[in-house]
Amino acid sequence: MINAVLGSASETLNIGRILLDLTIILIVAKVAAEVSDRIHVPAVIGEIAAGILIGPSVLGLVNTGDMLFFLAELGVILLLIQVGLETDIIELKSVGRASILVAIIGVVLPMALGFGASSLLGESINTSLFVGAALTATSIGITARVFGDLRALATVEARTVLGAAVVDDVLGLIILTVVTRVVEQGTVGIGTIASTIGLAIGFLAVTSTVGFTIFPQLFARIAKGARSASTVSVVAIGIALGFSVLADKAHLAPIIGAFVAGLALRRIAAHERVERDVSSIAQIFVPIFFLNIGITTDIRAMADPRVLGIALLLSVIAIITKIAAALGALGSRGDKWTIGFGMLPRGEVGLIFASIGLSVGALSKELYGSVLVVVLVTTL
Repeated sequence: MINAVLGSASETLNIGRILLDLTIILIVAKVAAEVSDRIHVPAVIGEIAAGILIGPSVLGLVNTGDMLFFLAELGVILLLIQVGLETDIIELKSVGRASILVAIIGVVLPMALGFGASSLLGESINTSLFVGAALTATSIGITARVFGDLRALATVEARTVLGAAVVDDVLGLIILTVVTRVVEQGTVGIGTIASTIGLAIGFLAVTSTVGFTIFPQLFARIAKGARSASTVSVVAIGIALGFSVLADKAHLAPIIGAFVAGLALRRIAAHERVERDVSSIAQIFVPIFFLNIGITTDIRAMADPRVLGIALLLSVIAIITKIAAALGALGSRGDKWTIGFGMLPRGEVGLIFASIGLSVGALSKELYGSVLVVVLVTTL
């Protein structure tokens, strides 16, 4: 009976193929990181480039699928738990005003100019709305990884960008909800917008309050009664994953929940032990996320001259508007160019916007390919 069940499961999942893909990805990721380090570029760039090389677009050594997507998402969740553990909430609050202004400018400018450029190209209002929406995104995962590789997560610039990226995600959620409803239904109600905003803010308020007030005492009791040295870390990771689930239920990116959990876990007495254990696991799974960006990039969709022409225009807008967002940090400490460039990568967030636009019929395959180019250019 057990053999039959295992046999059925292996046929469905093709365990051997998944393990082979994982073997290739982990080895290639480490080789790419080593090469990147030797030529003095962030490892994330080498990993994304390596993903393109081994993906279906070039060599076709690995397959895309739900399992690879899950492992990639687990990787970026672990990355944001780690980033939260390394971030001091007091220092993050000190750049709160600058982060909010950077996020607002970094959403409004790309949305407006992206909509305008698409309209000038003769696209419909619905299509132009989605093009503008796709340009508003900022990938907190990619930015956090680069700052982490540079040992710069404690800098004013990193804290400003991380705070702005969280606000950006909330604003992006609202824009995506509104634009999708407009495309599908032709209109959107005030109630929909209000409930979306309320759910996102409610999630951040409740989880932050629970984490910062309960975690220190809870984990002190767990550490006192635990027989195993790993108990605190395992429970901490489990709770952080639970926060990710709650973020998903609130229609936010799961990584926002992971980041909030990481911030709260930094306040517990055993945070250094938890940070070491999370870092050990993250070294395996985080590279999968960045290789997966390259693996899922369709190079063939970018080969059309019209696609590249539109992509060039949108890339210029995408870069200039996010760098201009650093104006929101005027009057605060920190290098404004670094903050602007830190806001650039669209990454997985831009891909999600583009995929939804394609699925609801707002984006043509040409425009979808153009947005993919923008995602790749801004990420690299």
